[in-house]
Amino acid sequence: MTIFFWIGFICIWLILTAFVNKTYHHIIYNSLEIKFTKDNEHQLIKKSDVVEIIKDLGLVQGVSLSKEINIKEIEEKLNAHFALESAEVYFLNTGKLNVNIKKRTPIARLIANDPSNNAYIDEHGLFMRTSDSYVAKLPLFSGEFKLTDSNLVDYTNVSLASEIYNMSRLINNDPFLKSQIVQIHINNNGYFELIPRIGNHKILFGSIENMEKKFKKIKLFYTEGPSPKELNLYDTLNVMFNDQIVCSKIN
Repeated sequence: MTIFFWIGFICIWLILTAFVNKTYHHIIYNSLEIKFTKDNEHQLIKKSDVVEIIKDLGLVQGVSLSKEINIKEIEEKLNAHFALESAEVYFLNTGKLNVNIKKRTPIARLIANDPSNNAYIDEHGLFMRTSDSYVAKLPLFSGEFKLTDSNLVDYTNVSLASEIYNMSRLINNDPFLKSQIVQIHINNNGYFELIPRIGNHKILFGSIENMEKKFKKIKLFYTEGPSPKELNLYDTLNVMFNDQIVCSKIN
């Protein structure tokens, strides 16, 4: 009795499998739906870019799945895009191709003396290449950066990448700092210099040590110190010393 049961079960399974395969191969690709399941305000990749990638692989509306449409190939091509964290691609039996996209979120922009070493750092501390058609408005770091094949920043201090990452997160999470600090330059000695939006001075920040305390002093200076007009009287603001702010006026 058990043998007959399993023979019958296998026969039914084969019939259903053949039916499903036949139905699957007759499905016609007729529509495309792209969803950004993880999005941000940056336009490093747009829906139109995803459409072009799919078209470049030869997938056009009206073809059937029997034309060996390779879902894995589409996913691999999309996942290779520098601005994407992941892509999920699948067909519905209605003929709709669904593409679910998770975008990478850059938090800092690196501008090197050699433009070939320009890059972004994303929210996970990983590097992204820059785009020729879009510039993300982020904390801007400048200096002698050099990207190696291992995707690390090579500099006098091997921890520079993590320092930039940590400083970027702090600036991005503080509306005041994000608005006021427009550029961070890294000198040959590895010290940070900040360029503010308001005022003609520069801020001598030094190393990343006691970073949060230094930023608190900077905010205190701008909120309780000189008026915006008086800021133009200063050429430097030094927060490198403990518990004090040293200001230097223009001669």
